[in-house]
Amino acid sequence: MICRQGLVILLALSSAISACGSLGISRLPAVGNTINVVLELSPQVDSFEQARLKTLLEQEAIEFNRLNPHQRVRWHSVSSERLQQDLKFRAARGLTPDLILLASSRDLLTLHQQGFSTPVELSLEEKRSFPAWLLTPLRYRGEQLGVPLFMVSTMACFDRRRIPFSPQDLSDLLRPEDGSALALSTSLNGMNWILTGFGVPLLPLPGRRSNRQSQVLLALRWVQQANLQPHITFVSSEEELRRGLAEGRFLWIPCSSVWISSLRQTLGANLGVGLLPAGPAGVAKPLMGVSTWMFGSQSSPTQRKLAKKFVLFAGNAVNQRTMMLRLGTVFPVNPAILLPLNAYPTLSVMDVALRNSILPTLEQHHYFKLKDEQIGLLANQVLARSQDPLAVAHDFQHLLENAPAAEAQP
Repeated sequence: MICRQGLVILLALSSAISACGSLGISRLPAVGNTINVVLELSPQVDSFEQARLKTLLEQEAIEFNRLNPHQRVRWHSVSSERLQQDLKFRAARGLTPDLILLASSRDLLTLHQQGFSTPVELSLEEKRSFPAWLLTPLRYRGEQLGVPLFMVSTMACFDRRRIPFSPQDLSDLLRPEDGSALALSTSLNGMNWILTGFGVPLLPLPGRRSNRQSQVLLALRWVQQANLQPHITFVSSEEELRRGLAEGRFLWIPCSSVWISSLRQTLGANLGVGLLPAGPAGVAKPLMGVSTWMFGSQSSPTQRKLAKKFVLFAGNAVNQRTMMLRLGTVFPVNPAILLPLNAYPTLSVMDVALRNSILPTLEQHHYFKLKDEQIGLLANQVLARSQDPLAVAHDFQHLLENAPAAEAQP
């Protein structure tokens, strides 16, 4: 027979478990050789691609469990909009996940400062699965806060039926094909590659903070001129770009590689991909996206060790190549992989696009996240002609000068 005190404890535990289950949290906390993993679902990725990614990672967990029969990986997914709320709810109950796969490293420093993550130590041998230039930007104050899983590129997507080839430079965008409809974005991701095409260094290097206001002014004048063209539309979000191309309202857009699968669902073989147009100062250099593992702050030593084991399992050359070929929209981080670029034209374009990309540090991501709204406001002032580009160029230059300096990148 259960005593009254024991019954009260059982009822309280039952209520706590039910409350966790209502948010999709595993009904029992991870214990011993079991880890809970959260997958962040980005709003920039449609439901079709999210389902493919979830299936792929669940298969990786099954394979890991098969090779490690006494160790378990449990998956739970949450949208970007609910991620912080979800982690806060879990942390208050001592149930933060052992691993979080972030859609990009943009929010990693913020989540770490809120107490949701802990650094990870990698030995020299463990670091061999990841290039140093990818690991270094995921460090903060000498500690490794994240480990990369995939790279995501930004390139051009277009409808071959109306635009046979993607424009090679920014001046080509102002000379439309007959009946073409192009779209650009005023977000940071939309503005940065245009600025770099005019020679504006988005991420300053240590000791090389030079005045580039003249290049910023040229870029903003081009943006203003582009907005006067009837075939060019500026939108405020990347999601509007993807939907516009899928629905046929736009025929050319800057796009993320993770959109390719869903765009092929509607455009089929008519979907074309290419590099972003170069500017007068050289190739466009978009920001690189990196899917990143973050380690939870409330794991036991056993769970933390198991979490790192699973991350290294997902990062080995065999699994990286398999996942990349199955998805076809991301690039592996393991440097030992030789990719069949000649057999996969889209991968070849992604490869060049990534080589042209720049990868912000965690501090730079944090800074530009805080300034994203201001960047959009400045761009819209130029588009609406409510401010002279010269005045806005000064504010843009000031904003860029105050960004944290980056280490030199290859």
